[in-house]
Amino acid sequence: MKNRITTGQIILLLTAIISPFASAHPGHDHQHWSSSLIHLFWILPALIAAGVAIHLYRRKPKTKSEQ
Repeated sequence: MKNRITTGQIILLLTAIISPFASAHPGHDHQHWSSSLIHLFWILPALIAAGVAIHLYRRKPKTKSEQ
């Protein structure tokens, strides 16, 4: 049996290696009452994109061999 490295495993490895070197964005107070709301607005497009991707994956047509 051959051990093959998939694209997902490569992305996971690169993310694990690079993430300690990433720094948060400077310039505002994280203790301010609106900081949670501002960060929510920044993550919201990523959540929407993930939801659209899941929706499109689930509704892809089945091939004749899968039916």
